[in-house]
Amino acid sequence: MRLIPLTALVFFLVACGSSPDLPPPQTLSYLAQQPLRLNIARVEVVKQYQSSSQPPHVENDLPMPPMAMIHQWTQDRLIPVGKTGHAVVTIEEASVVESSQGPRESKGWFASKPGDQYEAKVSVKIEIFDDAGVSKGFAYARSQTSRSMAANLTLGQRRIVWMNMMETVLTHLDKELEFNAKRYLSAYLQ
Repeated sequence: MRLIPLTALVFFLVACGSSPDLPPPQTLSYLAQQPLRLNIARVEVVKQYQSSSQPPHVENDLPMPPMAMIHQWTQDRLIPVGKTGHAVVTIEEASVVESSQGPRESKGWFASKPGDQYEAKVSVKIEIFDDAGVSKGFAYARSQTSRSMAANLTLGQRRIVWMNMMETVLTHLDKELEFNAKRYLSAYLQ
């Protein structure tokens, strides 16, 4: 008989706990930018990075893995408008690694975990080739960021933090790739 009220009390205490402050969702700022119009016939994506589903790698657990986000970025931002040549977008890295911030601390009946740290790294190379397969130039960019998460976040709250983390990484990657494309591939930009 006493078990039911104790269980209800535990659920009540957990529900009344303060919810951690979460950053507001960001938007993919690159969508507001004009696409990069390339004087080539086509764009292809090469996934050089081999994503791992083994810990500490968690990139495949994200709502939208980095590999998929970069592939979508390529479709949104690189528009082929020419008749010859092609661009190869090589995804060299698209990882998210989890590390624990310490052992569990025991406090009475409950144990608390300090939380986890997530580090995201992406790197992409855009290379232009003529019809004979000769490289005519390339632009490269790398971006990374990390986030800490409190142990008491729900899965939904974790997903918001992960998406914000990946949007930050992709926004920085976009800015650097655009800058480098204008600098090193200007002959192919319209």
